[in-house]
Amino acid sequence: FGQANASAGRRVSMGLDGTLEAALDAAAPAMRGLRFVLLTFGNAAFSELLRNFCAHARRAGAAHVVGAVDVGAFELLRESGSPCYKTPLALATGYSLDGANSHSSGSWKAFAAMRTGEVARVVATGLDVLHIDTDVVLLRDPAPFCMCTAAARAEFGDASRFPCSALRAADVAVSSDNMGPSRSVAGGAAYHGAGTFNSGLLLFRATAAGRRFAAQWHRNVASPERGSRFWGKTSDQQASCDLLRLHRSRCEETRLHAEVRRAGVCSARGGRSYLMCGVHLSASRNLDHLPERR
Repeated sequence: FGQANASAGRRVSMGLDGTLEAALDAAAPAMRGLRFVLLTFGNAAFSELLRNFCAHARRAGAAHVVGAVDVGAFELLRESGSPCYKTPLALATGYSLDGANSHSSGSWKAFAAMRTGEVARVVATGLDVLHIDTDVVLLRDPAPFCMCTAAARAEFGDASRFPCSALRAADVAVSSDNMGPSRSVAGGAAYHGAGTFNSGLLLFRATAAGRRFAAQWHRNVASPERGSRFWGKTSDQQASCDLLRLHRSRCEETRLHAEVRRAGVCSARGGRSYLMCGVHLSASRNLDHLPERR
């Protein structure tokens, strides 16, 4: 990205000591006053994906932090000047991630427990966090839309097809496996109501409800109560889906009438839940009534 970016990368790398605090400090200039950061995780085996993710994030001007799952990934990213830190697993002796698609190995479950815990940790610092997979390619900085800034409202105002205001009101948002936003709008977001959520994009606000949801997500992945709906789940995605489904069923029990707005945003009267079909996001609000574990 040129000599200026290379020099900036070297300055960032000099301040990266492996701690989360240093990584967040390194990412702070790109936040441009917004309390918002992208958070992803990876190990050295996925070095090409990590480099690609960071390159596009830098090009888009998106504030991002990478949690390195091993020392090799940390050294690789630090050398390139990408804000990164050593997760607890990178500090653990003898840990090696098994990335099998079954997501049922002991090493994967340890990774899921670590990842959910680190997300909750960053949210607890007061930052809105968009947890994002490393195979996502960013073409634009999502922060303005997610935070519904004045510039974003000029493009995504309430009269636009995909207004940012509904997402700004949400405490938690999750992507789905439906990759056709226009089709979602045309279908009244029916898939988002009954389809599969995908934790490749998970947005947590640093609100009381957002922090509580993140903490519950971690607890139900790392130490689910025996016999609960979370016991026996093999992935953090399954746990997040169940938590969101639990909230949705609570909304239905209170007979909140869901409606589809012209913009393609499904909401429940009373402002309790939102489904952002247009950006593949659905969101839940007012989570204080959720039980700790059920």
